[in-house]
Amino acid sequence: MIEHLPHRAIGYQFNTDLPFLTLKGCGLHYIDSHTYSWDNRTRPDQHCLIQYCVDGEGALEFDRINHPVRPGDAFIVDIPGENRYWLPKHSSHWEVLYLEFSKECLSLIWKIHQKAGPIIHLPEESGLPRQMFTIYEQALNNELDTIFANSKATYSLWMDLTAYALTSLNNEPSKIDNAKIYIDQNYPREDLSLDLLADYVGLSKSNLCREFRRKFGLPPGQYLKNLRISQACRLLTLDADYTVQDVARMVGYPDNNYFGKVFRAAKGISPDRYRKQSVQYDIVRTIFETPQDIFTPGLIE
Repeated sequence: MIEHLPHRAIGYQFNTDLPFLTLKGCGLHYIDSHTYSWDNRTRPDQHCLIQYCVDGEGALEFDRINHPVRPGDAFIVDIPGENRYWLPKHSSHWEVLYLEFSKECLSLIWKIHQKAGPIIHLPEESGLPRQMFTIYEQALNNELDTIFANSKATYSLWMDLTAYALTSLNNEPSKIDNAKIYIDQNYPREDLSLDLLADYVGLSKSNLCREFRRKFGLPPGQYLKNLRISQACRLLTLDADYTVQDVARMVGYPDNNYFGKVFRAAKGISPDRYRKQSVQYDIVRTIFETPQDIFTPGLIE
C-alpha cells in the first residue's frame, strides 16, 4: 500500500469562516527514536488526530490506561486532551500515517469513543486504511488545495469511519455493554435503580459507575435520564392522544411534576411547549444513527 509513498508532512491553513470539517495536516512518519513522545495535555495546537499504525508498535495512554498500538490499529484523540502517545522502550520502530482534523469532528470522536474506545482495529477489507492513504496521496499531489475538495474528502472518511465504529464492531457484549442494554430495555420501569443494575450485571456500584463512564462517557444514572427524556420527546410528537402524564408514566416517571422539572432542565422548555413547537410539521420522522434491533425477550439472560 505504501511502497511508492514518500515520508512527508503536509499542512493546510484555510482563511474562511465556514464551519467545515477539514483536514489540517497529514503525514507518513517512520519513528525509531525513543525520545518520540507527545503529551497532549500540554500541547497548544488545536486539532483532532487519527494515527494509523502501519508497522512496528506504539503506545497510547488514554484515561490513565496504557494501550498498545499495533499494525492495523488506529487511535483517535482530540488535542489538547487527556492523552499521550509515544514509542515504548520494547519497540524498535513505529511507522504511522497520521491525519489531523479541525475540531468540528469532536462530536464524532465522542460517539466513536462511546462505542469502541480510543483505538479501533481497521482491517484492510474495511476499506478505511486505503481511504486514509488516498487522502495522503491527494495531499501529496495538491488535490486538496481548496476547502471544498479538502472538506469533501474529510467528511467522506469520517462518515465511513463513524459508520464502521457504530455498526460493524460486534464484539461479545461485556458486563458494561449488558448494563447499557438492560437500561435500554427497561427504562420505563419506575424501580430501575443503580442497585438493581449492579446486581443484574454482577458488579459493585462503584465499579459499574466507573466502567460505564469510561466506556460511554457518562454515568449510568445520567444515561438513563437522557434516554428517558429522548423517549419522552418521541412520544410527545408521536401521538397527540398521549397526555403529558401518560408520557411521564411511559418513560418511568410516576410523578408528573417531577417529570416536568427534569424535562425542563434537559430541554429548556416544558413538555407542553415542546409538543406545541413540534406540531408545525404534518409528519415528524425519527432518524436513528444505527438500525434498531427488535427486542427478543431473554436476549441477554
